[in-house]
Amino acid sequence: MALDLGPLVTHPPLLLAASVLLSPLVQIRACLRSRRTSHIPGICYGSLPLLGPWIGAYHFLRDPEAVLREGHAQHPTGCFKVATLTDEIIIASGQEKFLEPYHIALVRGKLTQGVGKFLPDMQVEADRLLREKIGEPEGWEEVGIHEVMINTIATTVNMALGGTRLAHDQAYLKEAIQYTFDMMFSAELVRSLPAWAKELAMPFTPVYQNKKRCEKMVGEYIEERLKATEDGKVDTQDMLQWLIDAAPPEERTMVQLNERLLSFQVAAIHTTTVTLTTAIYALCAQPELYLETLRAEIRQHCPDGRFTKETLDRLTKVDSFLRECGRTGPIGTVASGRYARSDFHFNDGTLIPQGCMVFGNTPVLHRIASEEEARFDGFRSSRLAAEGEGKKQPQLVSTGGDNLNFGHGRHACPGRFFAAAEVKLILAKLILRYDMELIPGTKPMRMYIGTTKIPETKLKIRMRAATS
Repeated sequence: MALDLGPLVTHPPLLLAASVLLSPLVQIRACLRSRRTSHIPGICYGSLPLLGPWIGAYHFLRDPEAVLREGHAQHPTGCFKVATLTDEIIIASGQEKFLEPYHIALVRGKLTQGVGKFLPDMQVEADRLLREKIGEPEGWEEVGIHEVMINTIATTVNMALGGTRLAHDQAYLKEAIQYTFDMMFSAELVRSLPAWAKELAMPFTPVYQNKKRCEKMVGEYIEERLKATEDGKVDTQDMLQWLIDAAPPEERTMVQLNERLLSFQVAAIHTTTVTLTTAIYALCAQPELYLETLRAEIRQHCPDGRFTKETLDRLTKVDSFLRECGRTGPIGTVASGRYARSDFHFNDGTLIPQGCMVFGNTPVLHRIASEEEARFDGFRSSRLAAEGEGKKQPQLVSTGGDNLNFGHGRHACPGRFFAAAEVKLILAKLILRYDMELIPGTKPMRMYIGTTKIPETKLKIRMRAATS
């Protein structure tokens, strides 16, 4: 039965009496929650030990809007708690609202639709980096391809995120690449601390320090873009501009936009680099089977070497090759994690308790549980489609039970169309420019970070200017 507290708000004596009478309930609830919320600051709790929730409940009943405003003023980018007559509640402010996924719609819509717009500039950057990092060697040269690819991916993706100001800032790109590792390390560090120490530790974590360094590097540029938007002088359309246009007013700040851009770096750089590097290793392992066939297809559809979205879409063998790389060498050993918000029973009666994570078994779902199933066949998808009497070829971006690298269903990666175009573009340019093979006596080793599988980052391959 809900309490009708309306009369208490308009009658201060009743309000005070209710606060006194109900304070034990508040205290009991506060004690029960203390282990989980002691690290969250209370608003208007005063300084008297044990009486904080009682004092806070009094102030909240008297003027809840004032308490909430005070909480936001003290903690504009974090969380705080307030006490009511019957409970303590946690309020998400600023930084927590950053997690609102308004950017997902931008990736699914504007970024996907803008692939063709960004491709010309991305090609220029890819060509420049391949010339600088690899050149045109007449004889075989050993190249650390992972380092070349991660820098190429970081540069090309930032052309779409914020233009040359981000893409040509080498110090910023270094931090953007490092941000994922800083975030993972910081999460493990903070997770191991007691609740009361988590907030105190955050300013000392690598991820926090990384964000602050990036603010110094690109903060002025973001402010300039914000000012141009306010003045109606927008002449650039990229992800930063779309974020500025779509952000709620309280999030349209340099700090929030910097953090949002860094979240894109996490999603866009490393997984794409893993996908591309895995494909290069697979190509170098059997160049006699795939290199000339793929090169012929690329030249057929793009004789001048200048790619459009339509050109990339016609590279069916390249797409098939990349899809098979994802099938036999998926990024994760488990896939499509789901959090049980309540107890869940499978059809066989198996209980998944509330709070547990459930994942799919990737080797089984990708049909690589046996040696025969795991055999790499780069043209599997294109061949089966050709033999299927008009059956449509499954694409790299197609999701399903047998292809979970991009997730599946409504939670499938919204940026997969952009990522696929980027990978195809760079791989096609490599195939046109270079002969590639593994150094005799070497092969890529599979490495794991938890459940995530990554390619060997230090392996070098042999490359030379294309001879055919």
